[in-house]
Amino acid sequence: MEKKKTGIAFAVIIPMLILTVTVVPVFARGEEQFNLKEGEIVFLLDASGSMNTQDKDGLAVDAVRQAVYSLPSSYQAGLIAYNTEIQLEIPFGVEPAQWDAELETVANSGYTNAGEALNRAMGLFSGRENVERCVILLTDGEIDMPDAQDRDRSRLLYEEKVREAKERGIKIYIVAAGSQWNDSQTHIFDGAELTDGAIYWAGQSGTLSEIMRRILHERMNFPKRTLEVSASAFSEEGNSGIITVELPASGAEHVKIVLLAERGLQNLTADYTAENGRAAAGQKFAAVDIVRPVGENIVLGFESPDISGVQAYMTVEYLAEMKTQITYWREEAFEADSQDSENQERIYQHFAQIEISLGDIKGENDNLWNSRYYEGRKIPFTVNGALAEGEITGGKLTYSMGIDGIEKADLTMDTSGLAEYFDILQPVTVLFSPPEDPSPEPDLEPEPEPDYRPLWITVWVLFLALTVILILWIRSVRKNKAAVIYMATPQGFEKGIQKKEIKNCTYSGKLNMYVVQTPTGQDVPPQTYRLFGKQNVRITLNQILNSCGIKFGKIGAGDISFYPGADRALVVMDQSEKCTVLRGTEILKKGMGYPVYYNGKLTVTFEDGITVLEIHYMNLKSGELKPAREA
Repeated sequence: MEKKKTGIAFAVIIPMLILTVTVVPVFARGEEQFNLKEGEIVFLLDASGSMNTQDKDGLAVDAVRQAVYSLPSSYQAGLIAYNTEIQLEIPFGVEPAQWDAELETVANSGYTNAGEALNRAMGLFSGRENVERCVILLTDGEIDMPDAQDRDRSRLLYEEKVREAKERGIKIYIVAAGSQWNDSQTHIFDGAELTDGAIYWAGQSGTLSEIMRRILHERMNFPKRTLEVSASAFSEEGNSGIITVELPASGAEHVKIVLLAERGLQNLTADYTAENGRAAAGQKFAAVDIVRPVGENIVLGFESPDISGVQAYMTVEYLAEMKTQITYWREEAFEADSQDSENQERIYQHFAQIEISLGDIKGENDNLWNSRYYEGRKIPFTVNGALAEGEITGGKLTYSMGIDGIEKADLTMDTSGLAEYFDILQPVTVLFSPPEDPSPEPDLEPEPEPDYRPLWITVWVLFLALTVILILWIRSVRKNKAAVIYMATPQGFEKGIQKKEIKNCTYSGKLNMYVVQTPTGQDVPPQTYRLFGKQNVRITLNQILNSCGIKFGKIGAGDISFYPGADRALVVMDQSEKCTVLRGTEILKKGMGYPVYYNGKLTVTFEDGITVLEIHYMNLKSGELKPAREA
């Protein structure tokens, strides 16, 4: 549909030569729960002759129109206007503009046949399930008919339909207008008392306009935001105001703004860009219904004899769909009965992190929550029936769960704590498809036992050439500057720490790295660092992370070093102050080299105590056996 910029005015728009009144939304963040259900309302309008005296200004009709324009889109409204007979019936599904034309035909005359009116009202309600229903009756008097027989028949029918309403869970709210009431045992009030409804007295409970607002917003608890007048100003032409509204997010389906003023409103103007829009004005109210506004700003102008007495309410409706993004990870575990950590069968536990957001169902806004207004709001939701609560961060809710033995997750969400109405397609089912576990490395052929016979043959040569060997050894040490480290081995812990040279060892294999946790919850993809072909020099963990584009800052990575070891081992040494390095489940002592063999795992918790990195030392496949590019 082509979008258009719309301006709506009533009467003649007088230039506002004024200081303006700015009205801004009050973003309440309390624990109030709003009504998000579908519903049906039938208005019963007393059109008897006495209403000409008790409601000579037609404010009952004005209050009904105000309510119809204030209803959320999830509610349908119907009307029965009655006196001695049924004068007017408006079924569900009729547009508010047609209501205006129909209500103009109502003429007050005759008696008060409330029994037949409630009977017709009960017939308007549908048989749909999970729908809230109520009747709002506006009358100035008790049931009355031309003769006693007709009056008794109407009263009996009224009682019967009240009992039916109670059985069907339909509440009856009665608005008693005027002053012609018999306070003792008023028959018509039974409808409110028996159905857990309420009785409102015009004047005592407020004006008809205020009572209607209280029924919709206090009793029925429809989502709304209150717009408060922050200042007032005056001009020669009259008291004028302007309402500037910023929507919480673009992509709204409907925006309804209702203004109430006991002293009346004139010259309402609406400035916005939208697909469509309409406005209506009554004696005590004005309303604007905007369909698919473009952008997030709406400006209303109006005039009223008393700006400070103007009340404004806004309802924002979104048609939304849940969007999910899943990140998988796994954690390695071993069989409990295996004592050989190097040869244990690797078992993995699998996890999923689900990110949940809401998108405009028509695609205008991919993330309705990605705004400052929703940041930090808490939203209850369920995962496979289990209740959880998340806080919106960066426009998303985050939930982590173990998924071993679980193929899917059914998600539902409760947004009744928000002042906006979200019509969400739910539940939503997400299917889990984690990546496959790495295949086990094939068993390597055992290396043959070394043949020491040639050594025994040449022992005498060693004694003869001792001087030459010492000279060559000294020159080799000076030339190659071979590294000597203290290495902890299983035998070393029993007999003392061994001192080993690593000058003739070369790097082998590769490192697979997984960032398990960061202070900000940043999602870092797994990285691979190839060691094969690198020079026989010390390499720090910080150099490896920088080579992979992972920036953690100064949290101890520069004090964790790697050296090539014998038998394709990788020697790791922790010389940091506060880092914790685990080889499997064994904590590495500071300043001591530890060998790690293929398929071995290191877990590093850095000095900030939050950042955790998991490193897997793996063999290269045949297609990867080429020298690594120096970092």
